[in-house]
Amino acid sequence: MNKTVLICVLSLLMGATTWAGGQSSFEAVIEHYESVRLALLGDSMDGVNENGKAIASELRALGADFSPERAGASTETGSVVQAKLDEMIAAADAVASAKSLEAARDGFYALTKPMVQWREGVAQNDRPAVAYCPMHKRSWLQPGEEIGNPYGGMPGCGNIVSE
Repeated sequence: MNKTVLICVLSLLMGATTWAGGQSSFEAVIEHYESVRLALLGDSMDGVNENGKAIASELRALGADFSPERAGASTETGSVVQAKLDEMIAAADAVASAKSLEAARDGFYALTKPMVQWREGVAQNDRPAVAYCPMHKRSWLQPGEEIGNPYGGMPGCGNIVSE
């Protein structure tokens, strides 16, 4: 009985990807990231600045009380996430202050690069796919396999490079 309880507890602890306060920072950030991607996919700035601010706020909160568990990442990836926080905050701030689609897309791509690394330490079933557009030479994260290229002009251009 005690062995069974111990195995159950260890399984729960090893499989936990959310912080004790609720959803992980990765989950919170990716929700806003996806809203930005969808707006850019539609060549729109609707909600882009607000979602950029929300991403920056979540990243600052993570930095103030960092743990891999709160980040929703493995211990190994947690150190990478912590090292990339300033870069991600600067990129989110760029999205938040963007006045044009071009500026928003540049900030979005700057945010994507470290987000792809962060994603590697997230539980496999919680990971968005990584897509890449050879024409723009830029990647992005997205749910599912149907390409939704946020970089303008060719919404169907690209392919999934990592699921």
